[in-house]
Amino acid sequence: MGKVLKVVDESSGTRGNGVQASQEAGGTNFSFIIPTRQEGEYIGRSLRYLTAVREEGKLDFEIIVVDGKSTDTTVQVATEFADTVIANSPLACVSIAHARNLGAEAASGTFLFHTDADVFVPDLPRLLGRTTDEFSDPTVVAVTAPVMPYPWESTRTDWLIHRLANAHFRSSFRYGAFFARGECQIVRRESFDAIGGYRGDLISGEDCDLFRRLSRIGRIVYMTDLCVYHSLRRFRQVGYIRVFSAYLREWIWMSVFHRSFIREWPVIR
Repeated sequence: MGKVLKVVDESSGTRGNGVQASQEAGGTNFSFIIPTRQEGEYIGRSLRYLTAVREEGKLDFEIIVVDGKSTDTTVQVATEFADTVIANSPLACVSIAHARNLGAEAASGTFLFHTDADVFVPDLPRLLGRTTDEFSDPTVVAVTAPVMPYPWESTRTDWLIHRLANAHFRSSFRYGAFFARGECQIVRRESFDAIGGYRGDLISGEDCDLFRRLSRIGRIVYMTDLCVYHSLRRFRQVGYIRVFSAYLREWIWMSVFHRSFIREWPVIR
Protein backbone atom coordinates (compact mmCIF):
# COMPACT_ATOMS: atom_id res chain seq x y z
CA MET A 1 0.00 0.00 0.00
CA GLY A 2 1.18 3.55 -0.57
CA LYS A 3 2.34 5.53 2.40
CA VAL A 4 -0.16 8.10 3.63
CA LEU A 5 1.21 9.57 6.82
CA LYS A 6 -1.25 10.79 9.38
CA VAL A 7 0.05 12.40 12.57
CA VAL A 8 -2.46 12.82 15.37
CA ASP A 9 -1.49 15.08 18.26
CA GLU A 10 -3.58 14.27 21.31
CA SER A 11 -2.06 16.77 23.71
CA SER A 12 -5.31 18.72 23.89
CA GLY A 13 -7.44 15.93 25.27
CA THR A 14 -8.08 12.23 25.77
CA ARG A 15 -10.19 9.67 24.04
CA GLY A 16 -12.00 6.66 25.35
CA ASN A 17 -10.70 3.11 25.20
CA GLY A 18 -10.55 3.37 21.43
CA VAL A 19 -12.09 0.06 20.44
CA GLN A 20 -15.41 0.94 18.84
CA ALA A 21 -14.29 2.56 15.58
CA SER A 22 -15.62 0.71 12.55
CA GLN A 23 -13.31 -0.45 9.77
CA GLU A 24 -13.04 2.09 6.98
CA ALA A 25 -14.06 1.18 3.46
CA GLY A 26 -11.11 -0.12 1.51
CA GLY A 27 -9.21 -0.92 4.70
CA THR A 28 -6.07 -3.01 4.74
CA ASN A 29 -5.71 -6.62 5.85
CA PHE A 30 -3.34 -6.22 8.83
CA SER A 31 -2.70 -3.27 11.13
CA PHE A 32 0.58 -3.32 13.06
CA ILE A 33 0.03 -1.44 16.34
CA ILE A 34 3.17 -0.42 18.22
CA PRO A 35 3.09 1.45 21.55
CA THR A 36 6.23 3.49 22.26
CA ARG A 37 7.90 5.48 24.98
CA GLN A 38 11.55 6.46 24.72
CA GLU A 39 12.15 3.88 21.98
CA GLY A 40 14.52 5.93 19.84
CA GLU A 41 17.21 3.25 20.06
CA TYR A 42 14.97 0.48 18.68
CA ILE A 43 12.00 1.85 16.75
CA GLY A 44 13.98 2.93 13.67
CA ARG A 45 15.37 -0.54 13.01
CA SER A 46 11.99 -2.20 13.51
CA LEU A 47 10.07 0.22 11.29
CA ARG A 48 12.75 0.25 8.62
CA TYR A 49 12.54 -3.54 8.45
CA LEU A 50 8.72 -3.58 8.31
CA THR A 51 8.52 -1.02 5.51
CA ALA A 52 11.29 -2.70 3.50
CA VAL A 53 9.65 -6.13 3.70
CA ARG A 54 6.25 -4.63 2.88
CA GLU A 55 7.59 -2.96 -0.26
CA GLU A 56 9.63 -5.93 -1.40
CA GLY A 57 6.85 -8.47 -0.87
CA LYS A 58 3.97 -6.14 -1.78
CA LEU A 59 2.36 -7.05 1.53
CA ASP A 60 -0.94 -5.59 2.67
CA PHE A 61 -0.54 -3.95 6.07
CA GLU A 62 -0.39 -0.57 7.73
CA ILE A 63 1.84 0.58 10.59
CA ILE A 64 0.47 2.59 13.51
CA VAL A 65 2.69 3.97 16.28
CA VAL A 66 1.14 5.27 19.50
CA ASP A 67 3.60 7.30 21.57
CA GLY A 68 3.40 8.10 25.27
CA LYS A 69 5.07 11.51 25.19
CA SER A 70 8.62 10.41 24.38
CA THR A 71 11.30 13.06 24.76
CA ASP A 72 13.90 11.34 22.60
CA THR A 73 13.82 10.76 18.82
CA THR A 74 10.99 8.21 18.87
CA VAL A 75 8.28 10.37 17.30
CA GLN A 76 10.60 11.87 14.68
CA VAL A 77 11.71 8.41 13.56
CA ALA A 78 8.17 7.04 13.64
CA THR A 79 6.88 9.80 11.37
CA GLU A 80 9.50 8.83 8.81
CA PHE A 81 8.28 5.25 8.45
CA ALA A 82 4.84 4.70 10.01
CA ASP A 83 1.54 5.31 8.23
CA THR A 84 -0.08 6.80 11.34
CA VAL A 85 1.57 8.27 14.42
CA ILE A 86 -0.50 9.15 17.49
CA ALA A 87 1.65 11.50 19.58
CA ASN A 88 1.39 13.27 22.94
CA SER A 89 -1.41 11.03 24.15
CA PRO A 90 -2.16 11.31 27.90
CA LEU A 91 -3.85 7.90 27.81
CA ALA A 92 -0.81 6.27 26.22
CA CYS A 93 1.19 7.50 29.21
CA VAL A 94 -1.16 5.75 31.62
CA SER A 95 -0.75 2.22 30.31
CA ILE A 96 0.39 0.17 27.33
CA ALA A 97 -3.16 -1.19 27.20
CA HIS A 98 -4.55 2.29 26.54
CA ALA A 99 -1.91 2.86 23.86
CA ARG A 100 -2.82 -0.37 22.09
CA ASN A 101 -6.52 0.54 22.21
CA LEU A 102 -5.81 3.96 20.71
CA GLY A 103 -3.93 2.24 17.92
CA ALA A 104 -6.87 -0.10 17.34
CA GLU A 105 -9.19 2.90 17.08
CA ALA A 106 -7.04 4.36 14.31
CA ALA A 107 -6.62 1.03 12.51
CA SER A 108 -8.39 0.04 9.31
CA GLY A 109 -7.21 -3.58 9.28
CA THR A 110 -9.30 -6.71 9.51
CA PHE A 111 -6.65 -8.17 11.84
CA LEU A 112 -4.82 -6.21 14.54
CA PHE A 113 -1.16 -7.18 14.99
CA HIS A 114 -0.23 -5.90 18.45
CA THR A 115 3.53 -5.90 18.93
CA ASP A 116 6.41 -3.89 20.44
CA ALA A 117 9.01 -1.40 19.21
CA ASP A 118 11.93 -3.83 19.50
CA VAL A 119 10.30 -6.77 17.67
CA PHE A 120 11.47 -8.34 14.39
CA VAL A 121 9.55 -11.04 12.52
CA PRO A 122 12.17 -13.20 10.76
CA ASP A 123 9.79 -14.51 8.08
CA LEU A 124 7.04 -11.91 7.93
CA PRO A 125 5.41 -13.00 4.61
CA ARG A 126 5.10 -16.57 5.87
CA LEU A 127 3.77 -15.51 9.25
CA LEU A 128 1.11 -13.25 7.72
CA GLY A 129 0.16 -15.96 5.25
CA ARG A 130 -0.20 -18.58 7.97
CA THR A 131 -2.15 -16.16 10.13
CA THR A 132 -4.56 -15.42 7.27
CA ASP A 133 -5.06 -19.17 6.79
CA GLU A 134 -5.78 -19.64 10.50
CA PHE A 135 -8.33 -16.83 10.49
CA SER A 136 -10.17 -18.51 7.61
CA ASP A 137 -11.69 -20.58 10.41
CA PRO A 138 -14.39 -18.29 11.84
CA THR A 139 -13.98 -19.78 15.32
CA VAL A 140 -10.40 -18.44 15.56
CA VAL A 141 -10.29 -15.08 17.36
CA ALA A 142 -6.54 -14.65 17.84
CA VAL A 143 -3.19 -16.02 16.75
CA THR A 144 0.22 -15.87 18.42
CA ALA A 145 3.70 -17.35 18.07
CA PRO A 146 6.74 -17.97 20.30
CA VAL A 147 8.90 -15.00 21.28
CA MET A 148 12.64 -15.62 20.95
CA PRO A 149 15.69 -13.40 21.62
CA TYR A 150 17.59 -11.60 18.88
CA PRO A 151 19.97 -14.26 17.49
CA TRP A 152 22.75 -11.68 17.17
CA GLU A 153 22.80 -10.85 20.89
CA SER A 154 21.76 -14.10 22.57
CA THR A 155 23.69 -17.02 24.02
CA ARG A 156 22.73 -20.69 24.10
CA THR A 157 21.46 -20.12 27.63
CA ASP A 158 19.17 -17.30 26.47
CA TRP A 159 17.87 -19.49 23.66
CA LEU A 160 17.19 -22.42 26.01
CA ILE A 161 15.42 -20.29 28.62
CA HIS A 162 13.17 -18.77 25.97
CA ARG A 163 12.33 -22.15 24.49
CA LEU A 164 11.36 -23.46 27.93
CA ALA A 165 9.32 -20.34 28.65
CA ASN A 166 7.51 -20.61 25.32
CA ALA A 167 6.68 -24.26 26.00
CA HIS A 168 5.23 -23.23 29.35
CA PHE A 169 3.21 -20.41 27.78
CA ARG A 170 1.82 -22.77 25.16
CA SER A 171 0.85 -25.37 27.77
CA SER A 172 -0.92 -22.69 29.82
CA PHE A 173 -3.50 -22.36 27.03
CA ARG A 174 -4.61 -25.91 27.74
CA TYR A 175 -5.53 -25.22 31.36
CA GLY A 176 -6.96 -21.74 30.83
CA ALA A 177 -4.17 -19.59 32.30
CA PHE A 178 -3.27 -17.99 28.95
CA PHE A 179 0.21 -16.70 29.68
CA ALA A 180 0.77 -14.38 26.74
CA ARG A 181 3.33 -11.96 25.38
CA GLY A 182 2.47 -8.54 23.98
CA GLU A 183 5.18 -8.91 21.34
CA CYS A 184 2.85 -11.00 19.19
CA GLN A 185 -0.90 -10.81 19.67
CA ILE A 186 -2.77 -10.92 16.35
CA VAL A 187 -6.48 -10.47 16.91
CA ARG A 188 -9.52 -10.54 14.66
CA ARG A 189 -10.83 -6.96 14.72
CA GLU A 190 -14.46 -7.84 15.35
CA SER A 191 -13.46 -10.12 18.25
CA PHE A 192 -11.27 -7.39 19.74
CA ASP A 193 -14.19 -4.96 19.60
CA ALA A 194 -16.61 -7.56 20.98
CA ILE A 195 -14.72 -7.87 24.27
CA GLY A 196 -13.91 -4.16 24.57
CA GLY A 197 -10.20 -4.41 23.71
CA TYR A 198 -7.48 -4.28 26.34
CA ARG A 199 -8.32 -3.25 29.88
CA GLY A 200 -6.80 0.22 30.06
CA ASP A 201 -6.63 0.14 33.87
CA LEU A 202 -4.12 -2.71 33.83
CA ILE A 203 -0.51 -1.58 34.15
CA SER A 204 0.77 -5.08 33.44
CA GLY A 205 -0.78 -8.40 32.47
CA GLU A 206 -3.02 -6.79 29.87
CA ASP A 207 -1.78 -9.30 27.29
CA CYS A 208 -2.75 -12.34 29.40
CA ASP A 209 -6.07 -10.75 30.31
CA LEU A 210 -6.89 -10.08 26.64
CA PHE A 211 -6.33 -13.70 25.63
CA ARG A 212 -8.23 -14.99 28.65
CA ARG A 213 -11.31 -12.97 27.68
CA LEU A 214 -10.94 -13.78 23.99
CA SER A 215 -10.85 -17.49 24.83
CA ARG A 216 -14.45 -17.20 26.05
CA ILE A 217 -15.71 -16.34 22.57
CA GLY A 218 -13.44 -18.38 20.31
CA ARG A 219 -10.17 -20.24 19.75
CA ILE A 220 -6.64 -18.90 20.07
CA VAL A 221 -4.02 -20.52 17.83
CA TYR A 222 -0.39 -20.89 18.93
CA MET A 223 1.82 -21.32 15.85
CA THR A 224 4.80 -23.30 17.17
CA ASP A 225 6.71 -23.40 13.87
CA LEU A 226 7.05 -19.60 13.63
CA CYS A 227 8.40 -16.94 15.98
CA VAL A 228 9.16 -13.29 16.50
CA TYR A 229 12.42 -11.87 17.89
CA HIS A 230 12.77 -9.32 20.66
CA SER A 231 15.62 -7.66 22.51
CA LEU A 232 17.07 -8.96 25.77
CA ARG A 233 17.26 -5.50 27.36
CA ARG A 234 14.98 -6.26 30.33
CA PHE A 235 16.55 -9.65 31.04
CA ARG A 236 20.05 -8.18 30.80
CA GLN A 237 19.34 -5.32 33.20
CA VAL A 238 17.02 -7.07 35.67
CA GLY A 239 17.80 -10.77 35.29
CA TYR A 240 15.67 -13.75 34.31
CA ILE A 241 14.67 -14.71 37.85
CA ARG A 242 13.39 -11.26 38.75
CA VAL A 243 11.59 -10.77 35.43
CA PHE A 244 9.81 -14.14 35.48
CA SER A 245 9.02 -13.71 39.19
CA ALA A 246 7.37 -10.37 38.38
CA TYR A 247 5.36 -11.99 35.57
CA LEU A 248 4.19 -14.75 37.94
CA ARG A 249 3.31 -12.28 40.68
CA GLU A 250 1.24 -10.19 38.28
CA TRP A 251 -0.58 -13.27 36.98
CA ILE A 252 -1.43 -14.43 40.52
CA TRP A 253 -2.58 -10.94 41.52
CA MET A 254 -4.70 -10.72 38.40
CA SER A 255 -6.25 -14.14 39.02
CA VAL A 256 -7.16 -13.31 42.63
CA PHE A 257 -7.88 -9.57 42.64
CA HIS A 258 -8.49 -8.89 38.90
CA ARG A 259 -6.07 -5.98 38.81
CA SER A 260 -2.35 -5.27 38.48
CA PHE A 261 -0.07 -5.44 41.51
CA ILE A 262 2.30 -2.73 40.32
CA ARG A 263 1.27 0.89 39.80
CA GLU A 264 3.85 1.65 37.11
CA TRP A 265 5.72 -0.70 34.78
CA PRO A 266 9.43 0.19 34.95
CA VAL A 267 10.84 1.50 31.67
CA ILE A 268 13.98 -0.39 30.61
CA ARG A 269 15.98 1.23 27.79
